[in-house]
Amino acid sequence: MTKYYFVLLLVSFLTGAQPVLAQYATFSDHEFRSDKPVLIQRMNGAIAIDGKVNEAAWQEITPIPFHVYDPSYGAPASQKTEFRVAYDDQFVYFSCVCFDSEPDKIAQTTFKRDAWESNYDQVALMLDTFNDKENNLLFIVSAAGVRIDVAILNDAQGEAPYNIPWNAFWDAETSVGSHGWDAEIRVPLSSLRFNSSNDVTKMGLGVYRYLSRANEMHLYPERRKTWGFFSLFKPSIAQEVVFERIEPKRATYITPYLLGGSSRSNTLNDAETAYEQDSGPTFDVGLDVKVGLTSNLTLDLTANTDFAQVEADDQQINLTRFSLFFPEQRLFFQERSTNFELNFGQSNRLFYTRQIGINDEELVPLLGGAKIVGKVGSWDVGVLNMQSGRQNGLPAENFGVVRLRRQVLNANSFAGGIVTTRIGEKGGQNIGLGIDGIVRLRGEDYLSLAAVHTFDEEVERGFDATRLRAHLRREATEGFRYSFEFNRAGIDYRPDMGFEMREDYTEAKFQGGWGRLGKESDRLKRIEGFAYTDVFVGNSTQQLQTRESTIKGTIQTWTDFTVELQASRWTENLDEAFELSDKIEIPVDRYTYNEVKITATTWGSKAITSTNFVVLGQFFDGNRFTIQTAPKWNVSKVLELSGSYQFDHVKFATRQETFDAHTMRLKVGLTFNRRFSVSSFVQYGSDADFLLGNFRLRFNPKEGNDFYLVYNEGIHTDRFAKDPIAPRLSGRTLLLKYSYTFIK
Repeated sequence: MTKYYFVLLLVSFLTGAQPVLAQYATFSDHEFRSDKPVLIQRMNGAIAIDGKVNEAAWQEITPIPFHVYDPSYGAPASQKTEFRVAYDDQFVYFSCVCFDSEPDKIAQTTFKRDAWESNYDQVALMLDTFNDKENNLLFIVSAAGVRIDVAILNDAQGEAPYNIPWNAFWDAETSVGSHGWDAEIRVPLSSLRFNSSNDVTKMGLGVYRYLSRANEMHLYPERRKTWGFFSLFKPSIAQEVVFERIEPKRATYITPYLLGGSSRSNTLNDAETAYEQDSGPTFDVGLDVKVGLTSNLTLDLTANTDFAQVEADDQQINLTRFSLFFPEQRLFFQERSTNFELNFGQSNRLFYTRQIGINDEELVPLLGGAKIVGKVGSWDVGVLNMQSGRQNGLPAENFGVVRLRRQVLNANSFAGGIVTTRIGEKGGQNIGLGIDGIVRLRGEDYLSLAAVHTFDEEVERGFDATRLRAHLRREATEGFRYSFEFNRAGIDYRPDMGFEMREDYTEAKFQGGWGRLGKESDRLKRIEGFAYTDVFVGNSTQQLQTRESTIKGTIQTWTDFTVELQASRWTENLDEAFELSDKIEIPVDRYTYNEVKITATTWGSKAITSTNFVVLGQFFDGNRFTIQTAPKWNVSKVLELSGSYQFDHVKFATRQETFDAHTMRLKVGLTFNRRFSVSSFVQYGSDADFLLGNFRLRFNPKEGNDFYLVYNEGIHTDRFAKDPIAPRLSGRTLLLKYSYTFIK
């Protein structure tokens, strides 16, 4: 055998070929990360996913090295950790032996599914399955055995580059003992999409362990904290690994549902002269199907789409003259949602899924639709088509999106295009055509470009129907950072499938700042400060709309207690009045005013946490005081209490008018175990004189098998203040839903 291996080496040397084994590294020959791809070992032997890493097959797998990432980068680990990753023809396996010298202090604060928080011990497997340096899939399990799956998007860039509602089929179990705790994760290859070439599959890999009471993170591979919190999850700096001779499994998931119940509602008629009552029983059936078309593409089909289990939107107080943006909560649109995104910063975007199925704040039935997401060659693909039905005089509509995107220039640069269509049964249509790109210039310097043109029969189709954006910035939280941003939206720009806060404007925004991450001997974990100016000018009027100048400073202690101090000066040039409430109107004028905001956030790994802020200062021609607190208390693994309270007080002395608003929310969560949970909340907004209650019971005996009981009730709290007088009851709904997933 040795002779043949020597001959192979000699032939390889003479021919210039490299031996197969020499192409790859192992976890035993490096400490932090490897320049060569790491070969993942095959599992030799049976593994029972029982949360006990005691099989002989696990001991044959080489442990993965790690370093301490938090709280002090590179410090000695307070506890020992053993990560292992392996695979066979059906699954990818991950285990972690979490040694703990004080096992009675292992944090197990909740049984709640997808509660991705820092107040419990957890471990995670991270996979960039396409090795595209842009997307990461996180499979997380807590010490209590709770599963959390998260999709990381856009190389973890932006304010919230993650999708927690994304769900996959996988297994995890844990056990706690005198040595600490163990975790095992098994991910079916049928739940993953990946590329293979010549029996070789390359992915990006990362793992972590989090010790809550010490705020300590063990991580592989090594990475800097340069990009802030999301440095942990950036796929572009994952370790490249290799799986040999694995084949993707094209499973089909068929999920029918049954829905029954009753509802009653009182809504204001179109003439706003009286309330009309609608009540009766509800019965519905529907179907969702997920098909693996290829190793890289997934087809989702839906018929008679149901959103009954979705919670109501949070009450918000709007102290601006612009529409509020509400995040999407419906699961069909959550999965792979960023495959369809073309964003312009803040909430502005060409495609906003809440335009589908919600028309004039009224739910419209969705008859069905289809969605294809995945990869074709080098292209990221997203195709969606949905058909709505008629409702209360609203016409049926068809919604379509096609999105293509691919890497260009380097692993962190992308370019793509998008088409959106909204076509009504009566002939109305709106089309959006867009192109965009992100270019990594060098280091942490990025340039984003986007251009969209809309076609709408009601407006002209020239340059004024175009939306433009350019954004040059440094993606860093340590050292110097900068940002230069330009936006322009023409007066005829109509993104009828999107969301746009303003119309007909040009924006220029400039930002500069500096930050420092503390070392073990420093008193603070993080300190940063920056200043920016944001200017909006009307295209048609060539007059200033808004100018904001802000300075902001942040300090963070080693316990993650964070304080932010912000001072802003505003200039608002109102060319038309806007209503702050039914009784108060801000008149047309030019206003200059100042405000200060103080925010304090407590350590998220404690059982009791809170986020609080206070705003003091002027507000147009008045004075403003706003205070908000949002506490949360994990009483036990079973019981969680949370809520929020916001009080807004604005006084206009010259007009002798006062605006007061109270917004409150109280939520009680009971997760008796990983299968059975109850959640209930009550929220009240005095500005809207509206009280909403929600109760939801979920029984989830296994993945894909769900029973829901949902009850909602809305009440007008000051019915006599409305014209016409409103009924006490706004609406009441009781629904039961059962769904079961068949896997083929």
